[in-house]
Amino acid sequence: PDVDAVYRLTRALPVEFSEKNTLLALPPGKFAPTNAQAALYGIDSFWGLLLPVSVHGRVTDIWRSYLTERLMWDIGLVIAFAPPFVNQFRNPHSYLADFESELPLYLQASALTAFLLEWKSSESTLPGRVEDLMITMFEYGILGARDVKLTQAFLRDLLRIGYVFPKVDSDKLFSGGKALEA
Repeated sequence: PDVDAVYRLTRALPVEFSEKNTLLALPPGKFAPTNAQAALYGIDSFWGLLLPVSVHGRVTDIWRSYLTERLMWDIGLVIAFAPPFVNQFRNPHSYLADFESELPLYLQASALTAFLLEWKSSESTLPGRVEDLMITMFEYGILGARDVKLTQAFLRDLLRIGYVFPKVDSDKLFSGGKALEA
């Protein structure tokens, strides 16, 4: 999972898993922020690699993780966390500046995840659902028009190279509603 500037300003680093062989999979209805560093994507989730470009770099991977997680539920996938397989050595920089850059996360994440829990699409294919969700995120002011155009181009490129998108199965569709209890 990703940790934000508030975490880094208020807690000791580094973050460590308590067990070396721990794997934590989140069920549909639960969100967790992930980052763009040291994350593995299987072939069935390759379509979720694209990072939004209209938001700050400290926000882009978190927004991507929430959107991708929501779409994964409709194809029967979930996100999982494992102990790290790399060590990160952070460059000296201002955690307070990080905090300021991450303000959209603190101000919009709850509303975004609540919206995603209720979101439904009439699109029957995963590319259609990805595009539908990106357009919706643009309409709600979460992402910019550049992200919609970039996503459309990315989806076209994936199809052009022969990528086979996982099928949306009506039996797997997330039904919406409140987050599941842990």
